[in-house]
Amino acid sequence: MRPYVLLYLYRNRLRVHTVQELLAGLGVAVAVALVLATLVANSSIAGSATNVVHAAAGSATLQLESRSPEGMPGQQLERVEEIPGVRRAAPLLEQTATLVASNGRSVTVTITGTTVGLATIDGLARTIPIATLAPGGIGLSSTTARAIGLGAGRRQVTVKLRGIASPLHVSAVLGPEAFGALAHATVAVMPLPALQRLARLDDRISRVLVEVAPGHEAQVRRDLQRLAGSRLDVAPADRDLALLRQALRPSDQASALFAAISALLGFLFAFNALLLTVPDRRQAIADLRVDGTGRGAIVQMVLSQALLLGTCASLLGLLGGWALTGAFHQSPGYLSRSFTLGTGTVIGLEPVLLALACGLAAACCASIVPLLDLRRGQALDAVYGEDGAPGHGLGETLQRRASSGAAVLLALASVLFVLVGAAAIEVCVLLAFATVLAVPAMLAGVVRVAGAAAARYPRLTLTAAALTSLRATTLSSLALAATGAVALFGSVALDGSRADLLRGIDGYSAHYVSGADVWVVNPHDNQAIDNFIADGHASAIAALPGVHSVQSFQGSFVNLGKRRLWAIAWPRGTPLTLLSGQLIAGRLAGAEERIQAGGWIAVSAQVAAEHHTGVGGTLTLATPTGYIPYRVAATTTNFGWTPGAIVMNTADYSHAWSTSAPSALGVQLDGNADVGTARAEIVRALGRAGTGNGLEVLSAAQRERQIDASASEGLSQLSEIATLLVAAAILALTAAMGSSIWQRRTALAGLRLEGTTPGRLRRMLAIEVALMLTAGCLTGAILGIYGQLVIDSYLRHVTGFPVAGLTTGIRPLEIFVGVIVSVFVLTAFPAWLASRVSPTLALDE
Repeated sequence: MRPYVLLYLYRNRLRVHTVQELLAGLGVAVAVALVLATLVANSSIAGSATNVVHAAAGSATLQLESRSPEGMPGQQLERVEEIPGVRRAAPLLEQTATLVASNGRSVTVTITGTTVGLATIDGLARTIPIATLAPGGIGLSSTTARAIGLGAGRRQVTVKLRGIASPLHVSAVLGPEAFGALAHATVAVMPLPALQRLARLDDRISRVLVEVAPGHEAQVRRDLQRLAGSRLDVAPADRDLALLRQALRPSDQASALFAAISALLGFLFAFNALLLTVPDRRQAIADLRVDGTGRGAIVQMVLSQALLLGTCASLLGLLGGWALTGAFHQSPGYLSRSFTLGTGTVIGLEPVLLALACGLAAACCASIVPLLDLRRGQALDAVYGEDGAPGHGLGETLQRRASSGAAVLLALASVLFVLVGAAAIEVCVLLAFATVLAVPAMLAGVVRVAGAAAARYPRLTLTAAALTSLRATTLSSLALAATGAVALFGSVALDGSRADLLRGIDGYSAHYVSGADVWVVNPHDNQAIDNFIADGHASAIAALPGVHSVQSFQGSFVNLGKRRLWAIAWPRGTPLTLLSGQLIAGRLAGAEERIQAGGWIAVSAQVAAEHHTGVGGTLTLATPTGYIPYRVAATTTNFGWTPGAIVMNTADYSHAWSTSAPSALGVQLDGNADVGTARAEIVRALGRAGTGNGLEVLSAAQRERQIDASASEGLSQLSEIATLLVAAAILALTAAMGSSIWQRRTALAGLRLEGTTPGRLRRMLAIEVALMLTAGCLTGAILGIYGQLVIDSYLRHVTGFPVAGLTTGIRPLEIFVGVIVSVFVLTAFPAWLASRVSPTLALDE
């Protein structure tokens, strides 16, 4: 056929079946939007962070970096500049602080102290106004200014840093034209000497960025390593990118799993939406064959229509997916204390092409079904000889084969799950297809039960009528039930696993905060990794009534290979309650005893495996005082910090990090003391200390809520993907139901001619929807729980997250009820419209 003929035929089809095609297209668009949004959510953090790091480093290729949060002596800059082959060098002091505006809003930022010398290597000072680095002020990125609602009037902020609160004037708000990619990060910049005074770190710097003359890279690196010795690190200037990618890896693994399953479910949504158009297309093909149209022309017509519909719907879905990505939170705050992150959304070409291919593939695959009527030996008008409505027949042999296929896929998935724990994607793919193939048997069972009830209770006349309609439109009913099954499978598996993961982290945080009744920490420092100046704070708090004891807790980050580990140091004599429920290998009592004694640590299982060690083995850490080996007392989960964690006592930490500065004070109260009263007294005592108002005083319950909120933000991608999938499931299922109801207007008009009232028609349609939803959603929910078990195992053993047991949650039941109720409510309107169809439509047809 010529192209204009193909367009003419599809235009006629659109004229006759406008609503049907629009709803099928909506199903494809929903699937494409789902795929694009999940893929983009999985890649934007690293993409935006890459721009930020490169903007900060400029042309520097190497760096000399301190391992201590308190930095290294500033004289190291002069020594670096004296190395032959070093073209330029620039010092940086980086500190994590909390900015508080006059309106009370606050944000955690990375403050960089530097000199105008950084401009010579095209770093972050390249284009910022020189006045920004003048004494007495601080420059904020435009993103930071927006976060605290900084107005255009008097611009002043309070900087809470290392336990000290200091008011500062905002010298500039730096947008993309002056700050480049850094304008999209929560950062601030100020003169190096000013930040050193503010942090009480006189003549200390965090790192030296080095620009090397061409051809001298190897020699400069060797000289830097000699200068660094065993106490400093020499690394690429963009090493944070490698550390960030590793930090994101477990979350990315989980997100990739969610995205892959979402893509598969999106494909099945689109396929089932188009499957609803198959009966009409089969009738059209039969009419064309009777009129003498050749097989080749029919194939051209069907595939061209599929491509046109798939292309238009996919483009619409890309727009929807792009809009959804803007709502995704791309820079989890839980990483901001360790990495400088951007907030931009990075949409690459690959996610767009994959999402587009998903929509087109679904459209073409669904179009193959009506082309089966072109097989040799098939009667030209065979579709009109089937039982029920033409094009809706589904033989018992095919139904039995589908059931057998579901059983085989389920068996394969079970074997793969047992043998290969990391094959969660493959197992879930098998389960998803098994879900679709199991629908015919489940629908037949539901229809059989409902038929028996209608036969026993003669008053159920509407149920009998609904069953007659379902049997007459078997293919459409199965497509609808399969859409519900896919929707529930994905929603239960993914959202249920996300809920298990959050409950697992909730359990860990409850044990973590139970180490004290009241905590004193830097604002927003949920991990207690930023130390602070605490001269006299512990003794002032200990003197308060109701206080039993005050203990110093310590912590920071330590780089091990490509991982930035969370070092957690608890004082001797304080029970290591944070280990409860988190051990992978080792005994809790034995591990606690060894760690308290010293020289032993607990480490995340993934880190231990990566370094080929285990319980009783040795792990060497690169600390500020050199390389120190520790014995492994137990392996654990990652405590919600994706790169992994180590647990030690504060005596070992103070020795290795050469500091006694606490990162948290834990206050134990007397048995009869009131927590609220004690907390208020501690706040007043710190206020009298002068600098103590830069700290935050929290009860154990308050700190637990903050940690849980931070963990939820860190897993926001999973939450957003799971939520999006539930929403897409409801929308796809509603579109499918609405399309099916609209297609049946002629049949409903016939019932109106026979005297059936609109109210009875609506009740009959409601029964049909209930039966199809029950069959599909029940199938999906049952296999979805299996999928949830698979994903939970993957998250626990492959990514290292703490995950709660499946049996302790009711999320699958909530999703099951929520989806069914939502679809029931949303399909009420198309059912109401269809029930009021004019009886004359039956005569017109």
